[in-house]
Amino acid sequence: ALRLVDEKGLDALTMRALASELEVSAMALYNHLHDKDELVDLMVDLMLGEVDCTPGPDAEDWDTQLRNLVCSYHQALSAHPQLARVYSTRVCLGPHGLTIIERVLQLLLQAGFPPAIAADAFFALYTYTVGFHQMGEVDALEFSALPPEQIPTIVALAPHLRGTRR
Repeated sequence: ALRLVDEKGLDALTMRALASELEVSAMALYNHLHDKDELVDLMVDLMLGEVDCTPGPDAEDWDTQLRNLVCSYHQALSAHPQLARVYSTRVCLGPHGLTIIERVLQLLLQAGFPPAIAADAFFALYTYTVGFHQMGEVDALEFSALPPEQIPTIVALAPHLRGTRR
């Protein structure tokens, strides 16, 4: 299912298409899944399993470990842009998603942030990283709402505004 979405997009993911890929009947999938929404939730958690949450060699260097974790998180989302787009909208968190949250909060508390500030910092990192991938899909950005002479900077930078950034 993950390969199908990566290659053909989320719209191509149907129970029938997945069954065809697996060479089983579509009804056979329902022995394991309730519906496509559950499948997407499981796929997102599989994607999040690619995030490296293991402590680094220097356990006292919390900021490097946090940076590495967030970069790994970004890489996982970049590798699966279709799933990254649905991730923040309706997905139920699974074990891998909870592991990421747990590790980020541990690192922030280890750094000495009070619990409330650690929670705020987690949400800021999450919102920034996931939002980056939401906004990274600017290929559909439509500039025709205004005449080009009213938005010359946007028009000039349009090639740089398209696609996900590092």
